[in-house]
Amino acid sequence: MQKIGFLGAGIMGQAMIRNLLKAGFLVTVFNRTVEKARALEPFGAKVAVSPQAAAERADIVMSMLINDTACRTCWLGPQGVFESQPTPDTILIECSTASCDWISELAARSAKGGFQFLDCPVAGRPDVAVAGQLNMFVGGDAATLEKVRPVLRTMTKSITHFGPVGSGIAFKLIYNVLGAIQVASLAEAMFAAEAAGLDIRAAAEGFATGATASPHVIRHAKYMSLNRHEDPIQFSGRNRIKDIKYGVQLAEKVGAQSVIGHAAAEVFSQMIPLGMGDLNDSELIDALRVAHGRTPAAKTQGRQ
Repeated sequence: MQKIGFLGAGIMGQAMIRNLLKAGFLVTVFNRTVEKARALEPFGAKVAVSPQAAAERADIVMSMLINDTACRTCWLGPQGVFESQPTPDTILIECSTASCDWISELAARSAKGGFQFLDCPVAGRPDVAVAGQLNMFVGGDAATLEKVRPVLRTMTKSITHFGPVGSGIAFKLIYNVLGAIQVASLAEAMFAAEAAGLDIRAAAEGFATGATASPHVIRHAKYMSLNRHEDPIQFSGRNRIKDIKYGVQLAEKVGAQSVIGHAAAEVFSQMIPLGMGDLNDSELIDALRVAHGRTPAAKTQGRQ
């Protein structure tokens, strides 16, 4: 039975870990806030006091963390994974939505130690993760992917191999920028409809049923029109900004443009000075209301 060290027990990480445990894998979890890791003990997880301890004697080490800083600390910092001296047979998998620069750094460190490494970022909100229906974008050696495919299948509905290390995260960042652009554009459109005196619920229906519809538009138009938002928070404005930043960096590094990406970041950035950065991305519409001198709509019967 394969032993897995898992770094990160946030909303997404917890869902992924529970699916691994359900499939019969032995999982040792590290999370900076230990209470989140301990919540997985009733499902069979072991809790580690450090990333180093989580990685000891593991066949696979996986990471699902918030940003480059958190990733670097867990992999390379004091009591990090590489201080556990994993064997060359250990497979290292980074699932976090991090920057391409970080993935390159981690891949180089892995290669120096003779380890097998894959970047495997995932797409899907927490409810999708709970259902084991994530989309996974993989960069790395095809033979290494085949070794861990049974593990990855417990969490995913699709696994797309894009090519060498770094190609999985490259696609994920482009994918997330496109998604953020859709949410930012919808918030502006919904606010414009409201400012023009239109029924905002009718506007939401029009956007969600017409040629403008996409899964992002359909989902967020409903929340924005009802002013009911997901609880627990699924995707914060601050994390949207982080993902756009990494995606724009990639686009500019490879000689592509990201004019609309920059604009989307600017739209979401209006949430930060209002203290809304850690709220759901759908609450961007309230930031636009405040920015233009309007009173945010009252929440309707709590969150949804």
